[in-house]
Amino acid sequence: MTTNPTSTPPSHAHTPASTEIWGHPKGLWVLFGTEGWLSFAQYGMLSILVLYLKDLLQHPERTQYVIGLRSLLVINQAFYNPNGVDATAGSLSGLIMAVIFAAPFLGSFIADRGLGRTRSGVIGITILTLSFCLMAVESFFVIALWLFLIGVGFSGSLKAQVGALYKLDDRRRSDAYQIYSQSIQIMAIISPLLCAFLGTIAWYWAFLSTACAMIIGLLCYIMGHHYLPLDEQKNVSFPDIPIKSRCSKIEKQRIFFLMWLVVVFALGVLPNQEIMDGYLLWGGEHYQLTVLGVTCPVSSLVSLDSVISMITGFIVLWFWQWYDHRYGIVRDMMKIIIGSAIATLGPLFLICGEWLHPGAHQVSLWWGVAFHTINDIGCGMTFPIGMALFSRYAPPQHNTTLISCFTLHIFIGNLLVGKLAAMLHQIPDSLFWLLHSGAALLSTLGLLASNRLSQRLFPTDSPKAQRL
Repeated sequence: MTTNPTSTPPSHAHTPASTEIWGHPKGLWVLFGTEGWLSFAQYGMLSILVLYLKDLLQHPERTQYVIGLRSLLVINQAFYNPNGVDATAGSLSGLIMAVIFAAPFLGSFIADRGLGRTRSGVIGITILTLSFCLMAVESFFVIALWLFLIGVGFSGSLKAQVGALYKLDDRRRSDAYQIYSQSIQIMAIISPLLCAFLGTIAWYWAFLSTACAMIIGLLCYIMGHHYLPLDEQKNVSFPDIPIKSRCSKIEKQRIFFLMWLVVVFALGVLPNQEIMDGYLLWGGEHYQLTVLGVTCPVSSLVSLDSVISMITGFIVLWFWQWYDHRYGIVRDMMKIIIGSAIATLGPLFLICGEWLHPGAHQVSLWWGVAFHTINDIGCGMTFPIGMALFSRYAPPQHNTTLISCFTLHIFIGNLLVGKLAAMLHQIPDSLFWLLHSGAALLSTLGLLASNRLSQRLFPTDSPKAQRL
């Protein structure tokens, strides 16, 4: 990458046009399938995690046989000091999810230093497969969680491989990350429903289904790896760009600014990340979960969110393609600001629903649909477009590491979610959700305050782009 912020960034993609399908490199579809099966396993497990932990903690005769659980509870107590089974399960789930999104940073750092993205991915997916197999055995559950975190760390390089398929000024890059994110949404619809159903029979059946998904994901990645960008020692991310030992001044400024965005994004992600934690506990107490005479498990709310998220994701993708073509390309930073502002409104629907129907199991699911719709429209603009922003402007020699730093905002957000989940039933529910909405509002204000600086550090990719 050149030091002149107004020049066109050099290309680092080397995928020939003959290997494209539907206007995108075949490598994108390999990563689409791999990430889909990884998401099946991960979201299936996370959708039942807080419920499984609550069930486990209610039976001391079972907890005494889980290796390492006591130490994990001591760590959780030191972080959150929860009071009660619900608070303990919610805070512990938040802590686990936080570490999940921090782990890719270490794995990507190793990949950038010579291991390579493809080898890192194979190692990570293999370890993940082993971890999900061990989760089926309750005594090894905590050991499996530690292996899971290691595997997530190494497999974090998949996101960087998406960006490496495209030139730095390729308009398709943002679209590719939105397509890639749809693989997560598709599997996040199916896996929570299946795991919730299997969990009603026996928890280990749910975990075994996630292990099978991981095996398919590993095969998909290995069989299609020749369509992915090549790795080279000491310069695995950008083989056609000369190695630089130091970052230029503008690159250092971009790094600091991207790290600032991580902090700002962390506040905005709170309403979304709460969905697999305190929201499930709240929903189990307040929602009318009987639909057409069938009582749905509360974890099916995760599938509901995924259905809505997939629909809104396609709508957001279509809208910006249409708008960019008709009126000129809007800067990624402005799209993110708009999405963050929209997401601020989501928790307010939950407050209204409970205010109108304060009794147990009285809140209509339509209030939940409204919450998920607004939240997912906002996230559809912030997460994939934010990832594309990091991919485009992270310095070449640190690209994989910095793309993984992008997910650190979810790590920080989940730490805060765990703290908020520990406050569930300790404060009024309206205040609980108002805190989430307020955090998203602070994030939006922080992004607005940073917009002018982003225009200097992140030049637009097209002369038609609007300076919003």
